[in-house]
Amino acid sequence: MSDSETDPVGVTEEPTGEPTITGSASATSPPQPSTVNPALTGPPYRKELKIQGQIGEPGQRDKLSFMSLVHQIEGAVKKGYPDSEIVSAVIKAVTPGLQLRSYLEGREELELKVLRRLLRAHFQERGATELYQELCGMAQGPKESPQTFLLRALALRQKVLFASKECDVKYDKSLVESMFAHSVSTGLLDSDIRGEMRPLLLQDKLLDEELLERMNKIVSRETDRKKKTQTKSHLVAPVEASRAKAVEEKDKKGAGRSLYDEVQSLKAQINEIHQALTSNTQPRPPRYRRRGCTMCQKNGDEESCHHCYKCGKSGHFARGCRQSENGQGSLLRGEEKPTNM
Repeated sequence: MSDSETDPVGVTEEPTGEPTITGSASATSPPQPSTVNPALTGPPYRKELKIQGQIGEPGQRDKLSFMSLVHQIEGAVKKGYPDSEIVSAVIKAVTPGLQLRSYLEGREELELKVLRRLLRAHFQERGATELYQELCGMAQGPKESPQTFLLRALALRQKVLFASKECDVKYDKSLVESMFAHSVSTGLLDSDIRGEMRPLLLQDKLLDEELLERMNKIVSRETDRKKKTQTKSHLVAPVEASRAKAVEEKDKKGAGRSLYDEVQSLKAQINEIHQALTSNTQPRPPRYRRRGCTMCQKNGDEESCHHCYKCGKSGHFARGCRQSENGQGSLLRGEEKPTNM
């Protein structure tokens, strides 16, 4: 057996004089690199960014709010999406037909920072100063529950902190937290709830969710206490009402009796006055003059007398008599004028 038949790998010389390796070279040669698709060697697969919801006119309840939109933008930045892809996703989320979308699509090389400022102007968001002033004057509404008021205060606090990052006026977080605690502790309507919440608001390490849980417990406890107090008052109220009614009726009877006595006393006084007046004045006899002149009266012809009652002559009445005579009276009323004889 020759060496070339026993050795699987043989060495032969080529005409160039350089030795070459023949035979099964796969056992000793290094592995060749495999051919890999360059597309698979890039970054891992990532889902296309899409904004949840639509951007509409300011104040539309079924559209995205500014805070919700900014929250999605910041989430995309943290996930590593490039600014250009975020800008494109935001533009696609704008409702077709709005002037804002036409304007944004016409802008070239729009940066994410500029886009956020434009969105803030579109949603007519207030600045940090205006929001901080609103936080200072917060108060619970007459129909607003304590829990809703606390949530509204928490949301406004977050708006102040967020706006402070993007605006020129910066508010320190500790200052905002202090004003938040002061506004909630003084804005609650119920004095009992306000007294129990004040020490909790002063705790710096108390989380928002813990604060909401404490508020729920305090409100529940105060509601139960008021229900018990109202039940007791309902039991006591009828008794007190009956007592008050009895006292009122007694007072009315006493007042009516005293008024009756006063009326009777006035009647008695009036009767006394009437009696005094009637007893001092005597009735005067009727004043009248006998018919006829003096001569006819002596003769008993008063009814047929046609003479003057004053002078005793005929042809005129006593009221037209020119001769005054003492002792003669005036004519009687209703006397007919005598005829001339």
